[in-house]
Amino acid sequence: MAKTDVLAQLKDIHLPKPIGAWPLAYGWYGLMLLVFLSAIGVSYFIFKRRKYARPKKQALELLSTYKQHYEKEKNTQVTSARISELLRRVALVYFPRKEVASLHGEAWIHFLNQTSKKVDFKPVQGMLLDSPFKTSEKIDLQPLILRAEQWIKQRGGPCLN
Repeated sequence: MAKTDVLAQLKDIHLPKPIGAWPLAYGWYGLMLLVFLSAIGVSYFIFKRRKYARPKKQALELLSTYKQHYEKEKNTQVTSARISELLRRVALVYFPRKEVASLHGEAWIHFLNQTSKKVDFKPVQGMLLDSPFKTSEKIDLQPLILRAEQWIKQRGGPCLN
């Protein structure tokens, strides 16, 4: 047996192929799924919030125009009737119809007080209930406008009628 040079028989080292970007490890797929689901959840939350805020925003704009008309014309009867109607319309959007539609008088004031935080409609009860029917009365409706604005701002998502 012929002795050959053992080192001459060695071949070059073969390096493995470089690691590519794909396929990713399972953790990356999990992270992508989590980010995707989070994006969907945030988008849904923003969509619902904007959708539910639309009636409140429109009601506050209407109240602002009513306030401007009142400051120009000082018509107590029309302004108090409009504010009363606006409060009822907002209540119909945010609360069940059967609970709100039949309320009037003391029950309506009680409902407004019950559904608000730190807004008391008792001091403006006459402005809200009686002033729409009195043609000759001139009173300052600013407390009613302020309370109506605070009550509308407290509304959240509409109910599921």
